[in-house]
Amino acid sequence: MVTILAEKPDVGNKIAAALDKIYLSNGKTVEFSSLKANEKAVKSQQNKDGYLKIQYKGHDCYITWGFGHLCSLKQAADYVPSYKNWRAMPLPYIPNEYEIMLRTSNNSSWDSKVAKQFNIVKDLFQKSDMIINATDFDREGEVIFAYIYELSGVDKPVKRACFTSQTKEGIIEGFTKNIKNGEEMKNTESAGRMRGIADWVVGANLTVAMTLKNPGAGVMSIGRVQTPTLAMLVDREIAVTEFKKSPYWAIEAEFTNQKGESFKAKHSQEKILEKSKAEELFEKINGHDGVVSDIKKKKVKKEPPLLYSLSALQMDANSKFGFTLDKTLEIVQKLYDDGFTTYPRTNSQYLTEDMEPTVNNVLNKLATVSIYQNLINGRPRTFDKKHYFDNKKVESHFAIIPTGNIPKGLPDEHKKVYDLICRSVIKMLYGPATLEQTKVTIDVNGETFKANGSIIADAGWMIVGDASKTEILPDMEVGEVLKGDYKLCDKMTEPPKRYTDKTILAAMLSAGKDLDDAELKKLMSDPKTGGIGTEATRAAIIQTLIQREYIVREKKTLRATEKGIDLIKKLPLEQIKSAELTAKWERRLADIARGTEDASAFRRDFETTVANWVRVINSKVALTQCNYGTVLDGVKCPLCGKPVNIVEEKGYICSASKEGCKFIMSMTVAGKKLTENQVTKLLKDGETAVIKGFTGKTGKKFDSKLKLDENGKIAFIDAKLQ
Repeated sequence: MVTILAEKPDVGNKIAAALDKIYLSNGKTVEFSSLKANEKAVKSQQNKDGYLKIQYKGHDCYITWGFGHLCSLKQAADYVPSYKNWRAMPLPYIPNEYEIMLRTSNNSSWDSKVAKQFNIVKDLFQKSDMIINATDFDREGEVIFAYIYELSGVDKPVKRACFTSQTKEGIIEGFTKNIKNGEEMKNTESAGRMRGIADWVVGANLTVAMTLKNPGAGVMSIGRVQTPTLAMLVDREIAVTEFKKSPYWAIEAEFTNQKGESFKAKHSQEKILEKSKAEELFEKINGHDGVVSDIKKKKVKKEPPLLYSLSALQMDANSKFGFTLDKTLEIVQKLYDDGFTTYPRTNSQYLTEDMEPTVNNVLNKLATVSIYQNLINGRPRTFDKKHYFDNKKVESHFAIIPTGNIPKGLPDEHKKVYDLICRSVIKMLYGPATLEQTKVTIDVNGETFKANGSIIADAGWMIVGDASKTEILPDMEVGEVLKGDYKLCDKMTEPPKRYTDKTILAAMLSAGKDLDDAELKKLMSDPKTGGIGTEATRAAIIQTLIQREYIVREKKTLRATEKGIDLIKKLPLEQIKSAELTAKWERRLADIARGTEDASAFRRDFETTVANWVRVINSKVALTQCNYGTVLDGVKCPLCGKPVNIVEEKGYICSASKEGCKFIMSMTVAGKKLTENQVTKLLKDGETAVIKGFTGKTGKKFDSKLKLDENGKIAFIDAKLQ
């Protein structure tokens, strides 16, 4: 008997239908092509049984699944229940062994569902002669399987199915041509385990240490990737808010040649700091013609863009359509789940050297789509192989490409992302674009003006999309006289720009360094490069920072809040705030996956480092003293009934906090500082009237009542956008 473990139920039904067919209890069979039409019946049987039974290579085979993570690392209180009270927890707290358990939540029905499914998986594992791991073929997928396998207590041989698309052909290939022995994935599994443990040790120790040192500030969440990302946003916010604008002056010109063709130019001194000097220069040139004194022309080849990694796709979708990182990931994940594109969480922009026939097949299918026909048909099928195919630059997964399974009726946002991916492959048929760059120097009564522009001499791949946005200059000759129209402009220096989704992703990839587009392109083309986070986690990190109110999204920009700035200012650990250290850890995790780094050595290093960090917090962070002399009149703690104290600039804290009561309420809720009257009404009556001026996670303003739940937490009710 064989058991196949999929990551999620919907992947399980695709595997069953691809390898055989799904046998429903009413006697009907469901083929891969009819999955969608029979989705309700298949899901009903999956929910009832927790598995699908098929025939696989002549054996009885049971396909079962998790719900993503069925198991997780134990928390501190799971080792010692008294550690639920963080004050009872010894710091640093580093277990001798990191144990796992069934994943739990605050939802008892969900916990029951997880326990039921785990018991089904465990029973099938115990009865099996062989187990096939068919979770996502990456670090996280290996850990999902490894935790379930470990907790089930079995010792059965394991195979690993490696499929990169959820088409029928892709799944079959994953179970035939691309199946591996489980032992071949042990390094990837070790890297996944170490990533989870490192995150646990950092979060459990530093979050508790900082929170206990700052009563009244709420939970001060610290994370291995989260904190350096927040630090970058905080540094930028401080640079923006503390920027002192200063005036300068500039002289701009519009020149017109004898044919009536016009173009713009700037004085060679772009920033003139003294107004009197600017006025003097303006008087000198105003009313005078210009004379072309020099023309330099240079032909520049612009290579086609590489194929898409997830990060490259997220950056393009953000700059072109304004999509957030998590929005693009959500869309491309759905395109993958529906079998239209290959695996999305890839850090490579290359294909393996044996994939040329695959690309040709995809192009044949895309050539049947009307908007792509003229771009593909008639083009020679020759590729710049070094530019697109490189085994050394493909690790677990190759670049994102279409599968050739053509979608119909996609939602508009999905269509836009799918179109980007399709055009990236079509560009493989085209050569470089050639731009003719021109630099013109104009003399005006002894003063120099400069104009830059270019024309597209050979569009090459730009025919497919992304034509260069450049200023086009008219033809000119040295000595030609131009009519000039001049403006003296009052200007102010500008602060640095706040991060967008695209630029914070670029900063995470480059470990906080400011890179130009060429440097970033080079960085992204090498999947062995560091950076912080992974393709799978960067979008989630930004969402976590928003959910914890450390940053807000305002239209297209991301801004650190006072809460986020306060955390970074109080945290005395420059290393954990530094993107560089986290990038080094990320590189070591990648090296563990490659088998060139020892996992136990990495574990010893980060455990020692975190223990030292805890000692620094305990020695350098002075305990914030609460002003217990100020009592909120007539108000009792909703949890224990004791008086509630006002802690200056911190919040409202139960007077019995030293005895263990955990009630803390911030003075600011969703960007709105509450008045004492509003807080009093909330704590006495359990609900307020409508309060205006809250700011949502997307930056939009809204009005709402506040309600206190049984755990002393605030909920919004009857909220309305302004």
